[in-house]
Amino acid sequence: MTENLTCEFQPKQPTTVTQSTVTIDKRFSTNELPVEAGRYRLILGRFCPWATQVAIEIDYLGLDQVISKGVIYPLRRNGIQTDWWFGERDDFADPVLKTTRLSQNYQKALPSFEGRSSVPALVDIKTGKVVNNVTNTLLDELALKWGRYANEKQIEFFPQTRIGEFKTAAADILENINRLPGKITTVKSQAEYEKLVQIFFDHLAKFDQVLRQQKYLWGDKLTQLDVRLYVTLLRFDLVYYYQNKLSLHRLTDYPALWAYAKRLAQIPAFKNYTDFEDIKKHFYQQDDRPITTFERVIPLLDEQKWLS
Repeated sequence: MTENLTCEFQPKQPTTVTQSTVTIDKRFSTNELPVEAGRYRLILGRFCPWATQVAIEIDYLGLDQVISKGVIYPLRRNGIQTDWWFGERDDFADPVLKTTRLSQNYQKALPSFEGRSSVPALVDIKTGKVVNNVTNTLLDELALKWGRYANEKQIEFFPQTRIGEFKTAAADILENINRLPGKITTVKSQAEYEKLVQIFFDHLAKFDQVLRQQKYLWGDKLTQLDVRLYVTLLRFDLVYYYQNKLSLHRLTDYPALWAYAKRLAQIPAFKNYTDFEDIKKHFYQQDDRPITTFERVIPLLDEQKWLS
């Protein structure tokens, strides 16, 4: 899946992993999954821009009261690039699912599973099976089908007026902001690289202009669009500027966009998943080997600038 490319970049370390991720996309809207409080657990990585989108939405809409969350350890095990553990030690189990590796929950859903376990992973607690691992689906399904458990923010979070236009805006962020750091690592020419760089920064400039006139991307109310954009802005200067060569500008070069990102970072649902340490460990240290080379050194970051 294209999404995983932005969570798997390994500088100066060509991958030899051949297993691919699988797509599990059962939905509430098709009645494949019942909308039931206490039935599901979202497994996420605090470093992952895809998983944290879903976690932010759950908390912001108050669905954390009916959907629990579990967190994977941010580092891969040395020599095992296809799985995630729930703790630093191999015997640490998720307290609800009682599994030690995320692959065990994928295997409950697909007994022949030998691929790469990925997050986000929505798990049915009754069966231990992963029932959905598609960020885009989860974002829309949770916003639209869990209304009876959500707080009053749900109405404005996914506005039903101009819904076609809203979905088009969401798809634009998905394709040209969220996915672009992953896509850029697959280019085969300078021209292809420069084209993607221009698309990315043209979008940042567009959003900066929008935010000079209004508080959020869709007007004066926070919506799902803001969640989608935030996770990439958070990782931009720290990771994508360096590793993905998105180095034409920095986030601070866009005053309105920078002020907006810092404002979002103070909202509890966003702040809960603004984890600089896990982001740095995952994208730079990569796995649990001792750090012995420069490319795996974890950079220092002035995190206080996000709080000022």
